Amino acid sequence: MTRRWIFYLALNVLVSAATMLGVLYLWDRAHRSAPIAVASATAQLPHGGLPLLPSSSPELPTATPMMYSVRPGDTLGLIAEKFGVTIDELIAVNNLADPDWLEPGMRLVIPLKAGPVQPVSDNPTVTPQEGEDFPWPAIDSVVSPGNLFLEAVKIVNPGSTATLTGWRLRAPSGAEYVFGEFSLVAQGAVLVHTTEGIDTSIDLYWNLKDVLWHSGDEVLLLDSLGNLRSTYVIP
Repeated sequence: MTRRWIFYLALNVLVSAATMLGVLYLWDRAHRSAPIAVASATAQLPHGGLPLLPSSSPELPTATPMMYSVRPGDTLGLIAEKFGVTIDELIAVNNLADPDWLEPGMRLVIPLKAGPVQPVSDNPTVTPQEGEDFPWPAIDSVVSPGNLFLEAVKIVNPGSTATLTGWRLRAPSGAEYVFGEFSLVAQGAVLVHTTEGIDTSIDLYWNLKDVLWHSGDEVLLLDSLGNLRSTYVIP
């Protein structure tokens, strides 16, 4: 009797164990074959399907420095007014220990704002008289200042043919170019080169051996009587 009881007990244990193993096997297979869902953040796209990119911040304008040669009679106040900057800006950018001391020929950095700025001359030009041909020849630009072999003053004539004999170009250093027998045709132009060369109807030569023009210099054009006809400040 006891043996039979033990036999049934062992059989029951084996059946239970087999049943449990079968359930575990089926459960394991079911979970291995099922796809695993992974949550991910998805950004919504605007109409058209393209993601929005962050816009770049606009670049702030930066100061564009230029050089100016101090002339006799200049003060920091006059220079600041000429170029539209403040005295404090001139002192700071040039590290001036004594702002009241300026020497002719001294080079100053002018912190101009971004963009093209044309400084204005403080020298008044002569007023056209009644019966006088006007407009008369004027300084249009200075080509390649600082390069001896390329720099030149360009003079244009928007009016009728003009005689420039005896007229003068004057530099801040006091150097002068005096026109010989020369006429500038209507709507024409002539280049006055600093370097050496042979004069033609459109190119005249100062025959100097050193650079004459620098940024910030003021060019004066005077007639044969010494009247100031045109001014130009080199940017």
